[in-house]
Amino acid sequence: MEKKLCVTSDFWDDLLHAGRHFERHDLDAMMQYAASLKAERFEWVLDTVWTLYNEDSPVGFDLLYSACEAAHRYNMRFDVVFKPFEGALKSGTFLPTSFPPPGQAPLLEEPDALLHAVRPFVADHPHMRIGRAEDDAVDPGGGIRKIKLVKNDDSAAPFGPDDFSIWTSTRNGGFQRYNGPVFWSETLEWRPNFPYDDRECRIINLNGLEIPEQQRFILLRCESKKNKSDFANSIEKIVELESENGNVIPSMPSRLRVDGDKLLKRARCIAELELTNYLKDPQVRNLLKDRDRFLSGCEDMFKFAQRCEDISLVKTGELAVARGKSRYISGALHPLYPEVRENWLEHVKFCVDRGVDGVNIRIANHNRSYEPWAHGFNEAVLQRTEHRDNIAEVRRINGQAYTQFLREARELLHAHERELGVHLNSEHFRHDDRSPFSCKLPRNFDWQWELWLREIADYVEFRGAFTQRPENLREVTDRIGLVAREAGIPFIFQSNRGSPMHFKGPHHCLAEEMNWVRSHPDVTEYNLYETANFSRIGRDNRLEGSKDMAALVDRCWWKNDA
Repeated sequence: MEKKLCVTSDFWDDLLHAGRHFERHDLDAMMQYAASLKAERFEWVLDTVWTLYNEDSPVGFDLLYSACEAAHRYNMRFDVVFKPFEGALKSGTFLPTSFPPPGQAPLLEEPDALLHAVRPFVADHPHMRIGRAEDDAVDPGGGIRKIKLVKNDDSAAPFGPDDFSIWTSTRNGGFQRYNGPVFWSETLEWRPNFPYDDRECRIINLNGLEIPEQQRFILLRCESKKNKSDFANSIEKIVELESENGNVIPSMPSRLRVDGDKLLKRARCIAELELTNYLKDPQVRNLLKDRDRFLSGCEDMFKFAQRCEDISLVKTGELAVARGKSRYISGALHPLYPEVRENWLEHVKFCVDRGVDGVNIRIANHNRSYEPWAHGFNEAVLQRTEHRDNIAEVRRINGQAYTQFLREARELLHAHERELGVHLNSEHFRHDDRSPFSCKLPRNFDWQWELWLREIADYVEFRGAFTQRPENLREVTDRIGLVAREAGIPFIFQSNRGSPMHFKGPHHCLAEEMNWVRSHPDVTEYNLYETANFSRIGRDNRLEGSKDMAALVDRCWWKNDA
């Protein structure tokens, strides 16, 4: 079987590395390099959270049309990768809540951060995002009167009241020390650990607190130097908040601090490239120039929407707690709403109008959830169930809604003689709630991937080999390959990305992967993901491709030399 080669650009990353906008000659150089690798397909990741594709685009020309035209000029087919659930970006692009009001720019104001990389439809219809049940984790209101720290066993705590301090704030950051009453006590109490075992846990009780309801963020600091024992527990069990009536107050703990300088660097880059309307605002741009003021807004700022691994108070020395639960997944719309599917189809039509040969739908996205398993229970979904608490029934309804969108996308594309591709991700085959692998796909969806391959898709692409253990990768690849073979559609294997891929070699991991993929009987195409890793703007200010990567592709993919 003849094997083919594909090359992908996630264009935001190309811009980030280049530090400037691309001209048409840069797009031409990118396609020329891809063609020199003997690629027959070029994939372009479309992120309309950026203003690159607006009518008044800062690029100055129709970027997608020009990229498509350049690929066709070098005899490559041109497909767009569209991520329907990437309606807003939080990872690495949020801003402190101390930033000024947005004016007319699309913006999502979340309790812990401002999101400025947002599609206008998402900003206008935030209630159509994937949400949790309306009665789930309701805040009873009232001030906080008790904080309980729960150890995962009954051994002695490695610190005492003199080692501990409480800090509070109305926002995520800018904490002030709490100097009100607090009574310290320790107890041994049973905590549920179903379905594993019974356990008695060491509880540190901070009683008699007078923390007002508006102080919605708590920072607990432990300054103990004793390291002979630990105080640790799973992230969802280590802290409990209670109101004056003894009601449990839902909360989200975190140990993930925001790197203010890193966030500022990213925001300045986005502002310089004019990639979101919010960062074009003169008031906002002036604030980005004031490093001290920006870092002041990021002081003691934590990431609450992203799940982190278990917490050790001895190792971290601190624990941040946000009162309440995330009502929605930041930028992920729910396909059950007809308006959402219509909006997604408008994106597909946008691509068709610019001459693309196919649209490859990718579910995986950069939104994160502290509790990914709690979302997908929108009231519109629950109204269609016979038993509201049956997760399998909810998954079926959610999955059918997404499959309906794929059918509608196929109908639109085929009416214009274009092809539909579908991405499959590692999480289609397993769940892993550890950071950083949690929630690349919305949970509680029955992803009917075999049906897609047999009845809907014109080709399939597998993404996420880098999250699989070696012993599991072959099984997943074989499962996809078998169904793709029986359905008679191409099967694209997306390469590892990031750390093993550089402009300069050696590329030992990629060489091994190419040889492995080439030997697989059902994989028809290999995708080099992504151009930002093996192309750059050279000293002459022109785009150049990696000679080392070209040599690797020639040796391992085309000549198949181990």
